[in-house]
Amino acid sequence: MLELRSVSKKIQGRQVLRDVQLCLGRGEILCLAGPSGVGKTTLMEIAAGLQKPDKGEVRRKSARIGCALQDAPLLPWQSAVDNMDFFLSTWLESGDRLKMIPHWLERLGLKEAAGKKPSELSGGMKRRLSIACALALDPEILLLDEPLAFLDQHWQDRLMEEIATIHARRTTAILLISHQLEPIRSLGARIVEIHEAPVRLNLS
Repeated sequence: MLELRSVSKKIQGRQVLRDVQLCLGRGEILCLAGPSGVGKTTLMEIAAGLQKPDKGEVRRKSARIGCALQDAPLLPWQSAVDNMDFFLSTWLESGDRLKMIPHWLERLGLKEAAGKKPSELSGGMKRRLSIACALALDPEILLLDEPLAFLDQHWQDRLMEEIATIHARRTTAILLISHQLEPIRSLGARIVEIHEAPVRLNLS
């Protein structure tokens, strides 16, 4: 479903990724762990198509990619429901959006916040909103950067339940970045720890 072949990337002259090989198949779940600043988010952005590698190739066998980065951009002048509608409009027809948006707002505890702008939401609510956008696509490739950040224990548990349900279908390739490994281990995820830049991986 997702393959990175010999991917390398420099940012401001600093080598962040070097010859990364990664292959993630349907139904597989992989978590990258390690300190901040070593290149994990850059790798995910390249996997999502948000950045281009300097060298190498990225192959995606599906265009239906759900991605929630840690600093996911939200439109500050739009409500939560309008943010979802905007981000999903590229992929879903209006009828599908009318069904999926209220469904995921309710599942992630944002029903009462549907009319609020990002400035009126807590950090955890904004995190859940960006994840709701990713999950509403019913993605075949799911990329989540620090999905548990800013969430209290209740919502960490609820989100793990949602990811476990998706993983149990064995139809989605899931790539996670997380510092909180115990909940991720409960999913049966393969965990790869990265300790320093540049990232060198051979997970083909």
